[in-house]
Amino acid sequence: MEPGPNRLVEMAHVAREHFINDVPMVELAARTGMSRFRVARLIAEARDLGVLRISVGAPQALSRDDVAELRRRYGLRDVRCVTMPDGDADPRALRAALGRAAAEYLETQVQAGEVLGFASGRTLAAIPEHLRALPQCDVVQLTGLAGPPGETAGDLVRTVSAISGGEPASLYVPLVASDADAAAMLCRQPGVAETLARMGEVTRAVLAVGSWSPVVSQLADSISDDDAGGLIASGVRADVAASLFDGSGGRVSALDTRTIAIPFDQLRAIPEIVVVAGGAEKHAALRAVLLAGFVTTLITDRASALSLLSGPRTT
Repeated sequence: MEPGPNRLVEMAHVAREHFINDVPMVELAARTGMSRFRVARLIAEARDLGVLRISVGAPQALSRDDVAELRRRYGLRDVRCVTMPDGDADPRALRAALGRAAAEYLETQVQAGEVLGFASGRTLAAIPEHLRALPQCDVVQLTGLAGPPGETAGDLVRTVSAISGGEPASLYVPLVASDADAAAMLCRQPGVAETLARMGEVTRAVLAVGSWSPVVSQLADSISDDDAGGLIASGVRADVAASLFDGSGGRVSALDTRTIAIPFDQLRAIPEIVVVAGGAEKHAALRAVLLAGFVTTLITDRASALSLLSGPRTT
């Protein structure tokens, strides 16, 4: 016999209160004047009749096998992955999610007395909003200034050092100088020279990835269109902390003498190098950077991680 409308209403009510509002069956019985057994019977009937439907969504994080393969393929120690809602291609939402994941990583991994290093990047600028606390540690700016106010490496270093209670070491100079002589002159300035010297103390660097095809890079935006076009034509596909890379992870030194940033040999010697990057426009650039073999921790989104796994296997 089909249940009447009153019984269907009772089923829906107790099912909603129990499963949505977490009301125990004993309390539901007291509230409704029913016996506990009647409440349980109504919930069972609701499930059988389809009034109550329970679904368990499969987690969208990477499988253990995928994480292990990413580590093996790119020489990584750690992989952190965020999942965006299906069809959500909003870059601001992705940057916020990656910033939150990076903040959680820092809160759980950084030890007191470390020296953190930050490069520039719009994704990195999202970290402080989600960073609640850090052990006391100094913070060093690894690249000169690029990007709009509020999104520069200088802004990031000041904010993170305030949270950690450590000393900031800042670079109040542009990321790219007009020529090698101008860059050398800037690097000789006392404040700049002091920060450059502190780069050798960094124990954990947090870096973003710039893409050059398509162009989504603060470094590319800091030079002329002709210069950027020439570098792209020569094979440049990515940058990290002002170091350029071709599609296979090979270093390109064309801008080294004009940039005010940590030298690549010094960068790759840092014990922990964390790259925070994601989004479809960064897939090729991210692969190029990881193929260079110096990154230890990757924080990315699931779609980017799967893209990295879809490429040719490495030995």
